[in-house]
Parts: sequence; C-alpha cells; structure tokens
Amino acid sequence: MVLKPVFTLLFQGAASLYFLALIFYVVKKYRWAGWTVTIGLLVHTVSQTIRCWRYGYFTLEGAFHAGFFLPWCLAALIVVAWQRNKSQHHILSALIALVVVIALVVLVPPTCHNPTPFTPTWSAYLFFIFESLAHACFILSGWLAVRFLLGRHPQAPFHSYAVWGFVFFSLAQLAGCAWTYLGWSGLFRWGTRHMHSAALWCFYCSYLHTAYLKGFGLRNKARFAVAGTLLALVLFYGLPLLPRPSRNLSAQTSTINQPQSQNVLSQEAL
Repeated sequence: MVLKPVFTLLFQGAASLYFLALIFYVVKKYRWAGWTVTIGLLVHTVSQTIRCWRYGYFTLEGAFHAGFFLPWCLAALIVVAWQRNKSQHHILSALIALVVVIALVVLVPPTCHNPTPFTPTWSAYLFFIFESLAHACFILSGWLAVRFLLGRHPQAPFHSYAVWGFVFFSLAQLAGCAWTYLGWSGLFRWGTRHMHSAALWCFYCSYLHTAYLKGFGLRNKARFAVAGTLLALVLFYGLPLLPRPSRNLSAQTSTINQPQSQNVLSQEAL
C-alpha cells in the first residue's frame, strides 16, 4: 500500500521526538522536553490519522489499534498534564515509560488484524478508545507510584490517574457490552480476555475501597497502584505473547484417538 511507508515513517519520527524529549528531561531542560513531546504527539496524531487508510479504505480500526494507540494515549496524558501546569516537572518523568513502550512497538511491530463485520461499529471504536486510555492511566499511575515510593515526588499524583483509569475502564466495559450485544446477542462472553477485564476491573474497584480501610496509608495505596499496573501489563500485554497450543496438534490427537475408539467398539461388538 502506498500510504504504509508514510504513516510508518511518521510513527518512527514521533518515536524519535519522544526519545529526544526524554534526553531533554534527563539534562533538566524541562521546557524543551515538554514542547518536544508536544510536537511528537502532533506527528503521532498525523500518523494515526493516515493509518485509517491502511486497509485501502477508510476505517477507524486502523487508528485505534492498541499497539499504536496506547503510546499515543500515554503521550497525550503527559502533554495535557504538562500544558496545564508547566512548573510541575514530575509528569515528564513518565517519558521513560513512554519511550520504553514505543520502543517495543517499533522493535516488535504488533500484528494488525483485518477488519471483520463485527468491528466497524461505534461501540467497538468506543471500546478500543476507552480501554487504551484506561491502560495508559494505569501505567502512569504505577510509574508515579514508584517515584513516590522512592521519594522522588512528595505528593501523590498517582491516585488521580488510577481513578481516571478505573472510570475509562468502566466505560470500556459498557461499550464492550453494547458491542457484544450488537454482534453476538449477549452482554458478556466468558472468554479469556473478558475474564481478564473482569479481574482488572475488580482489582481497581478494591483499590478505590482502600479509602475506607483504617491504617491503610498512602504508601500501601502506592504499592496497590503498582500491583495494578503490573496486573494490567501481564494480563493484556504479557500473556498474549505466550505461545498457545496449536489447533493442528489437537486435530492430530483426535485423529489418532479415533481409530483406537473404533477398535474398542469393534471388540465390544464381537
């Protein structure tokens, strides 16, 4: 496709700008780092927009694929927080997490599945948007919680990102219910991914209820937030990388067992 090299080069350019912003942050050029990541977000946005034509026709599924949209969400959260208060430099430390995520995407490009009749719907797009935003909030929450535990930042901004992550994740589940109902005539499907979503939602629901526990200090809450980030990364980005049993193996097993079962039946008949 003609446009594929275009959005690929733009995505790599955005990754380079994010890395340059991280260098500015390390050398304490915070204003340069903030504006560089802002420019990188603009380039990234153009790349995601052109990606809508990656299949040869316009579809939003190309823009909201989690592998490429998650780094965009991370960059957007960093830019919005920095633009609101440029004197607060702690959010720019999340450039480290952003660079790690986008480096993995560049080095190991995720597989983009072709659209199916069930995906080009408003509920599917809302699900992808809110889920990626939620994961980005969880990553930022865990990162800022680690910095709080290490004494790098005396305040606790990680809690607000955990709360917003829970809100976005809840909206994603509602959009997912609408998508499931429109596509498969049910509000929920007990698949592996859906179970992971339910587990993560229950985890952050319990995190919010720690406010009612006596003696549950801010450091314990920070540890809870870090555990939530690790859980999200393992369930949604770690486990899918593990090899699954081949369907051909199960088919071969059933083929091998079939003659044996036929022999048993013939012996019983005799």
